Amino acid sequence: MHKKTVVFIIGIVITATFFLFTWDTFFKRFHTLTRINYVFYDVNLKLFHKKDKPSDVVIVDFDEKSLKEEGRWPWPRSKTALVLKNLQNAGVAVVAFDVLFPEPEPNMVSVLLADAKKKDAPVQAVNYLLEQAPFFDNDKIFADVISKGDVVLGEFFSRDLYQSTGKLGKPILDVADYKNLVVIDIDKYIGNVPILADAVNYTGFTSTLPDKDGIMRRSPLLIRRNNFLYPSLALEAVRSYLLIDNISLDLAELEGNKIFLGVNLGDIYIPTDLSGNVLITYRGPAFSFPYISASDVVRNKFSPKTFAGKIVLMGTSAVGIGDIHSTPLHAISYPGVEVHATIIASILDRSVISSPLWLVGIERILLVLIGLIVTILSAYLPALGLILLSAGMMCLMLIFNAILLVKWSLVLPHLMLPFLQILFLGIFNSGYGYLFEARYRRKLHNVYGQYVSSAHIDKMIDSPGSESLSGHSKVMTVLFADVRHFTSIAEKLGAKEVKKFLNVLFTPLTAIIFEFDGTIDKYVGDMVVAFWNDPIDDKEHALHCVKAALMMQSKVKELAPVFATQDLTDIGIRIGINTGMMHVGDMGSEYRKAYTVLGDSVNLGSRLEAVNKMYDTNILVSQETKDLCSGVVFRFVDNIYVKGRGGVTTIYEPLCLEENKTDVLEKELAVYDKAMELYKASDWSSAKEEFAKLMKQYPEAGIYAVYFERISGYEKSPPAADWDHVQRLTRK
Repeated sequence: MHKKTVVFIIGIVITATFFLFTWDTFFKRFHTLTRINYVFYDVNLKLFHKKDKPSDVVIVDFDEKSLKEEGRWPWPRSKTALVLKNLQNAGVAVVAFDVLFPEPEPNMVSVLLADAKKKDAPVQAVNYLLEQAPFFDNDKIFADVISKGDVVLGEFFSRDLYQSTGKLGKPILDVADYKNLVVIDIDKYIGNVPILADAVNYTGFTSTLPDKDGIMRRSPLLIRRNNFLYPSLALEAVRSYLLIDNISLDLAELEGNKIFLGVNLGDIYIPTDLSGNVLITYRGPAFSFPYISASDVVRNKFSPKTFAGKIVLMGTSAVGIGDIHSTPLHAISYPGVEVHATIIASILDRSVISSPLWLVGIERILLVLIGLIVTILSAYLPALGLILLSAGMMCLMLIFNAILLVKWSLVLPHLMLPFLQILFLGIFNSGYGYLFEARYRRKLHNVYGQYVSSAHIDKMIDSPGSESLSGHSKVMTVLFADVRHFTSIAEKLGAKEVKKFLNVLFTPLTAIIFEFDGTIDKYVGDMVVAFWNDPIDDKEHALHCVKAALMMQSKVKELAPVFATQDLTDIGIRIGINTGMMHVGDMGSEYRKAYTVLGDSVNLGSRLEAVNKMYDTNILVSQETKDLCSGVVFRFVDNIYVKGRGGVTTIYEPLCLEENKTDVLEKELAVYDKAMELYKASDWSSAKEEFAKLMKQYPEAGIYAVYFERISGYEKSPPAADWDHVQRLTRK
C-alpha cells in the first residue's frame, strides 16, 4: 500500500478516535484519560496562572503565633468576638468565618451556679452568680458582635457525617420544581448553635470536594438539600459585599436533565461546570493573599487601612487544626481558607476559569484541523521532519492555551486531547515513516543499487516519487567509455586476468560516476555506459558528466603503474559524451529487463566515443553538451557528418576545469585558434606551419598531427571552392 494512503488512514482513525473523546460520556469511561487531563490542566495553570493580582480579600489567620500568644484552640468565643469587634472598628466590609461553631460554649458562671445550688450555697452568693452570668455568656457576647456587622458564618455538608448537628442557615433558592437538576445533593450537615445562626443574615458552606487524585481544582458553588439550594461561603461573602439579595441560575437542557451553565449574581456572571462547581482560579502557591495574625488583631497591632472596605476571611493555617489541601500550584499545605479567598477574588474581578459548552465545539474543530494538517504534511515529510512538526504543533497548542487562559480565563474541556492527538499522530506516522523508508530504501537498493551510488539512493528517498522504472523521455546526458587497445590486452592475458584487469579498472571509474551522481547503464565487455539526470533530476547533468570524464582520465593515469606490473602499457580509455532527448526506463522482455536509455542522442554518444580514434583524442563531447557546461575549458575539434545521422555535429574536447587552466595551456589554445582560423581560410601553408609548431611543442596532443596530415592532403588535392569545412565520416 502506498505511503500516502496509509498515512491518511492513520490520520483519519486517530482523529476520529480523539473526536469521540470530546463526548464526556465516552471520555469518562477511560479513567486514565481523566488523570492525564488533570496533569495537563495542572501544568497549564502552573505556567500561565495570573500572578500577584491585587484583591479586596484579607485573611485573618489563627496561626501558630496566635496560639502561642493567646492560648490553645478553640479560643473562648469572647476572644473571637474581640477579634471581630476590632475588625468592625477598622471598617471591614464583610467578615466570613471558615470556622464552625456547632456546639454551645459552657458559661463558667452557670457551671458554678449549678454547683452552688446543689450545695445549698447562701442566697446572696447565688444571687451574685445570677447577676454575673450574662457577662460570661460568650455565645451571647459573640452573637451581639456578629449582629452589628455583615458577617457570614460557615457550615459544613458531608455525606460521611453520622448525623446532622447545629442549626442550618437559610437556603438561597427553592428548586422543588427542578427534580432533574444536576447538582451536588447532600443531606447531612454541621451548622452553628442557634444563637449564632439567628444572629446573621448570611451563612455559607465551607465544604470543598477534591478530585479523585486528592487535588483541589474545583469547588461547589451550590449544594442541594431537601429541594433547597444552599450557597457556598465564597458566594455569600460576595453577595454580602455587593449587597445583592437574590441570585438566578443559568440552566440548559441536556439529555433530559437541567445542567448548570453559570450563576448570575447581580451584573456578575459566574461560569460553572454542569453541576454548579467553579474552577478555582489559583493565583499562586499558599499565602498569595495578605495574611494577618489573629493575635495582632486582638492586640490592635495593625493599620486600620489594612481592613477598611475589605472582605476578611477568618480561618487557620496552624499545624494540627488547619484545613489543609493540595492544589495544582501547591502540592501540600495549602490553607483551605485561601481556597475560599481565591474563589471570592476571582468572582469579584470576573476571572473565574471556565470551560463553557461552546468551547467543546472549538475543541472539536481544533482536533479536525490538527488531524488534517499533521496528516497531510506527514505524507510528504521524513521521520525527522514529523518529529519537528509534532514539536512545533505542540508549541503552538501551548501558546493557544496560554492566550485562552490569560486573556479570557478559558480552558479547553479536554485539555490533553490535542496534545495527545499530535503525539499519537507523530509517533504512528514517524514509526510507519521509518519502517516505510527502511522498506523503501531496501527496495531502491534492490532496484537501483547496481546502477547508482548509495548517496544517490538517499537523494531519491528524500524525493519520494522521483524514481520511476516506467519508460519516459527527458533531456539527459550519456557517457560511453571504452578501453583503448583492448584486443591486444586480451591477447596478453588469460580469461581470469582479463576479468581482474577490468575489475581493477572499472571499480574506481564506476565510483567516479557515482560521485558525480551518474547512473550506470551497463557494462559491455570493455565498455561502460552511464547516464545523468535520471532517476533523480539533475539540472547540471552535462557538467557533472564532463567532470566525471575528466576525473576518469586522471584515474586511468594513476593506475598506469599498477598495470605496468602486468606488462601492460599505454592503457587508456576513450570517452564519448552527448546531451539530448532520450527515452529511459525499465526495458527488455518478459524474461529479462534492464534500466537503460535509448534514442538517437544515445547513439551519437556512442559514435563520439569511436570518433576519438580519428582525432587521437581521449574525450569528445557534442555542441549540446558543451553549451550546458560552465567552468570547463574546451578545445574545438571539428564539424562532422556522422554516418547514418543527418545534420552537422560539432565536437569538442574538454581539457580541464577553468580553475585548473594554466598559462601554458592558454598560450597553446591561442596558437591553436590561430591555426584553425588559417585552416578555415584555406591558407594551407600558413596553417600547416602553425600546426607543425604545435606538434613539435605539444607532441602528446595527437589532434595537431591529424590536422597537419589533413592539410598536407589538401595541398595536393584542394577541396571544392564551396567546401563547408565539415568532415564526412564513412565509418560508424
